[in-house]
Formats: sequence, C-alpha cells, structure tokens
Amino acid sequence: MQNAKRLLPYNPFFTSFSNIKAEIKHHSTYTFNTTIRTHLNSNHPEKALTHFTKFKEQGFLPDSFTIPSLIKLCFRLNQPPLHGENIHSFVIRKGYLQDIIVSTSLVEMYFKYGFFSGSCNVFDEISQRDVVLWTAMVTGFSQNGLLNEALEFLGRMVKEGIRPNGITVSSVLSACSKLMVLNLGRGVHGFSIRNNVSMDDMVLESAFVDMYVKCNNLNYAIRIFDRMKNRNSVSWNAIITGHAHNGSGENVLRVFKEMVWGGREQPGSSTLTSVLQVCGGTSDLLHGREVHGCIVKRCTCNLDRLVEDNALIDMYVKGGDLDSAVALFKGVPAKNLVTWTTMIMGYGMHGLSKEALELFNEMKESGIQPDSITFIALLSACSHGELVKEGEQIYMSMHRDYNINPEMKHFACMVDLYGRAGFLQQAYNFIESMPVEPTEFIWAALLSSCRIYKNLGLAEKAAKKALLLNQHNAGVYILLSRMYADSGQWEDLSKVRLVMKDLGLKPVTAHSWVELEGKLYTFTVRDRLNSCSDRMYRLIDTFKQRMQKVGCVSDDSGVGNNAREEEKESDLCGHTEKLALAFVLIKSHSQSLIRIGKNLRVCKDCHEMFKFISEFTDREIILKDPNRYHKFRHGQCSCSDFW
Repeated sequence: MQNAKRLLPYNPFFTSFSNIKAEIKHHSTYTFNTTIRTHLNSNHPEKALTHFTKFKEQGFLPDSFTIPSLIKLCFRLNQPPLHGENIHSFVIRKGYLQDIIVSTSLVEMYFKYGFFSGSCNVFDEISQRDVVLWTAMVTGFSQNGLLNEALEFLGRMVKEGIRPNGITVSSVLSACSKLMVLNLGRGVHGFSIRNNVSMDDMVLESAFVDMYVKCNNLNYAIRIFDRMKNRNSVSWNAIITGHAHNGSGENVLRVFKEMVWGGREQPGSSTLTSVLQVCGGTSDLLHGREVHGCIVKRCTCNLDRLVEDNALIDMYVKGGDLDSAVALFKGVPAKNLVTWTTMIMGYGMHGLSKEALELFNEMKESGIQPDSITFIALLSACSHGELVKEGEQIYMSMHRDYNINPEMKHFACMVDLYGRAGFLQQAYNFIESMPVEPTEFIWAALLSSCRIYKNLGLAEKAAKKALLLNQHNAGVYILLSRMYADSGQWEDLSKVRLVMKDLGLKPVTAHSWVELEGKLYTFTVRDRLNSCSDRMYRLIDTFKQRMQKVGCVSDDSGVGNNAREEEKESDLCGHTEKLALAFVLIKSHSQSLIRIGKNLRVCKDCHEMFKFISEFTDREIILKDPNRYHKFRHGQCSCSDFW
C-alpha cells in the first residue's frame, strides 16, 4: 500500500490515525459508533464528520465497527481515493483486516472508486471468506459491467463450498439486464437451478423476470411470473412493461387490473406510465380515465405526481381528447420541461400549430429552457401547419440562442417542413447541405412529399438514395410503386413489385380500431368477419353515391394498382377507417363523438368521405393516423386538408 504512505494536507477528518490517543476519555466506542451511524443513516454526513472530529480530539481510537462508517463517510463527502487508502493503511496497522465486516467494506470501497485490483488484493488477503464477502466481489464486478469476472467469482464461490444467495445472483442479473446479454442471463438462470439457489425467493424471481423482459424474451419472463407465489412491485412493473414493449395492449391492461383491483400491489410511477402509454397509443380513453382515477386516489397532493400528470397529458393528447389534456396541463402547479414539451407536441399533432408556438413563448417566459426534444415538437408543429418561415426561424435559433446542435430528427423535420409545403427543391437542397450523411428516413421523407405533389423525377432520385442505404425498406418500394400507378407506368410498377417479391418484402397490413361501449373493435382491409359486415359495406356504398350526387368524386390514388374501375371502388370501400366508422354508425345512434385510430396514413378518399359523413350525420369524428389527428366537424377537418 505505497499510496497509503503519501503525506496528506491537514484535514480534521483524515489526519494520520497514528496520532490518535489510545484512551477514550468521555464516551464509549459503542456510543460513538451508534451516533455516527445514526447521522449517516439520516443523510447528515456533516454532522457525522463533526462528531468524529470531536471524539478524535478527545483521544478516540476507531475500532473495527467504526471503519465501515468512516468508509461510507468518505463517499458521502466525495473524498478522493487517497483518503480511502489511508483508512486501509490504518486497518492493516491495527490488525483489523481479517475482520470480515471491515474487509468487505474495503472491497466495496475500491469497487466504488473503480480500483478493481485493490478489491482483488483485499479479497486475496482474507483467509476466512463468507457469502457476504463473495457477494461483494460478484456485485462489484457486475455493477461495473465486468460480467465475465463476476461469473468467474460466482463459479469460484461454488467450488469453495460457499452457497450463493439471492443477492449474489440478483447482482449478476442486474448487469445482464443493463447490458441486454440474454445468453449470460440464461446461463445464470441455469446456474441457479443446478446449484439449488432458492427460486422461491421473491427478490430473485423478480430479478429473473426483469432480466428476461429487458433482454426481450417475454415468454420466459411470463413463465416465471405466472408461477411466482408472491410478487413485488419489480415483478409487476417488469411484466407490464414487457407486454407494453411487445405491443400487447390488452395484456398490459389485463395484468394492470389484476395488480390494482386484486389489491396485490400499489403501482409505481413507471408502471402507471407504461399503462398510460398503451392507452394513448390505442386511443383507449376508457381505460386511460380509469388509470387517471387510480392516480387521483393514490396521490392526494398534485405536487407529488408530476410524472403521472405528464403521462396523463400525453395519454389524452394521443387519445384524441385535447380538451382534457389542456385542462390537466393548466392544473399542473409546477410544470417542468416534459410538461411543456408534451403539450406543445399535442397542439402540433392536433393541427394547432400557432397555439404550439404561443405555448413555447409562454414556456420561455416561465424560465424553462427548451431542449432538443422541444425543438422536434416545434418543427413538427410548423410542418403540419405549413408555417415554413416560422420553422426556419426556430431551426436557426437552436444553435444560435440555445447552443443545441441539430440532430438527424431535426434534419428530418426540416425536410418534412419544406416537402409538405411543396418546396421540394428546397427540401432536396437542404439534404445536400446537411453536415452529416442523410439516412434512409431523410430520403423517404422527401419521397413521401414527392408523391403528394406528383414529382416522379425527384421521387425516383430519393428512392434510389434510400434503397442504397437499405434495400429492404418496404415503405420506399410501396411509395414508389404507387407513384408509378398514379402516372400509369404499369411496367415500372411491375418491376418494383418483382423486386419486392424477390426480397420477400410485404407491405404493412392496414388496420383500424374504434371503441364502442367499453370494447375495442379492430378492422383489417376488406374485413368481412364482423356479423354486420354486409350492412357496413352497403352503408359505405350509400354514402359514396350521395357524395357523387353532390359532385364529390372518389380519389383512387390510394389503391395503387392497375385494376378495373369497379375493383378500385371495391378496394376503396375496404379501407379500414371507413369500416370502423360504418360499424359505429350502425351500432350506435347516440354517440356524438367518434374516435378512430389507424396504423397507416389516411388516404384522400377516406378523408373526403369522413368530411362528408360528419356533415351529413352531424357527428364529430376524430381520426388518428401515424402523422396527426384529424377532427372532422360540419364537413370540415382541423387539418385544413393539409397532412
């Protein structure tokens, strides 16, 4: 320990222990140790330091029970590693090293300082090692991401006859979860079974569930979760999060109900956030409001639920209930950056671009500084509102006023801003001037705008660039093939489809969903599985005929094939959002507000029909697609036919 011999500047805490008198004049060692631990456990390290200094001056001599507290005090006061080495030197001189509590504290100290060799040296000097010391070594390596070393010590531990406990294995699983190393996680699982490490330990079982979820193996996580006799918040939250990431909204809600209404466990903020994200993503306002009620009952003080309030605002925004989102936003007493950014994003998604910019100004006046995500929300709002000049000014202000360097998502927003507004050449020039190599998604954004404005030449150039970066991007082939269909270039269309077939690529299957009387109904293209499918198609055909009588002509550009006219009409009627709307109109005569979700962009033909139906039936319809929300009312749409 050469470092321990280095001279230190005078410090009342860390002056050389050799000068401390051996006699304790006023207080016992037990009293001192109890007092200093109390101060540390109460998070008052300064008081602990004052207490130590006082007793040092009275001739206090630390014993083996004092050392762990002094090491902990080192960390609380952010003292440099040299002081920890000084404590180690004192331990050696006084003969405390073989005390297992002292040696374990030293091992943990060196791991926290990042001196792994120091931990190993201390470990090697101990003659009698217990499970706690072994676990400290395994945990130390795991927490520092050294999984191979952690597993090596785990194996050595077993060979020496020391049986690992749940904490030992859980520490390795935690590292596997963080690094998403499934094979090692499964290896630890098998190790635990072979060595009879108790699988009835709730903490350990929860660690396995969490590891499998984070390593994207939900099936294994469910197996362990289902056979658990007792579950804690970690296991519940992990399985809910796993279902959410897997896109299984129904299972998320099922498990959440079992957790809450079964009185099993109170959900934490992360659990509630996961459930609300599912509700927002599926426009499931019924269950979203139930979760809202659960939050209100659990958190009586608004100041204690900022995370939940932010998630609720996001849920209402994505669920199409902007009024509830605004009301909740105004009621949040201490808004943070997430609160403001979520509401700005919400206004933009609902076509209220000017309101989004006004809210940004309010945010700045409140003293909150924007971050890169805020600017994504702002640029997206400008894009959907055709506010090109405003978007350019915001983009320029990022680095100039806030020292935020634009990233790829900001570049994509700018390409979308120019492209949606019809400034295709400006969009192309912007891509060419980017300081980094554009991604396939940048070129795909330009391609999408080219289709809107029927610029086939630039579209082919953008498609070629995108496919050079990723030849398996099915969306690019679909957009290009539809442009060929729009222009009647059937031979080129056939070539594109042949390439897709050779690569095994298929377009994303369209589907729409709608909630009616607490139940969620889903419809796919040309769906005829519903009991009232015939009535739905007849109703769609009736509306189409009425539209034609008043001069509305079907837009068949969404079909994208060389079909006969009657086949095109049939294909248009099969568009899933029309089926969802027809279903609600047949099943409910009293539901004045209809909310429909769709996984693909709404086509012009469906958009026109929704406008017509909203006026003809005097219903308000909210249609959510991946790009934005469309609110149809009295024959008009909130997007002003710009999306």
